[in-house]
Amino acid sequence: MAEAERMDEVDVNPGVHRATETDEAQVLRELYGEPDAGGIFRGRDGNGEEGRT
Repeated sequence: MAEAERMDEVDVNPGVHRATETDEAQVLRELYGEPDAGGIFRGRDGNGEEGRT
């Protein structure tokens, strides 16, 4: 079966290209604050020190 014959199975919703999930960078900022100069989200504890895992 050719691809053109299966077009009725494809999602043709005009909004299909829109993201359905929150932007990952936004979520990381909410959890850990702004990234450092290297772009790493490190998180800080209540004393301003880097959190430990």
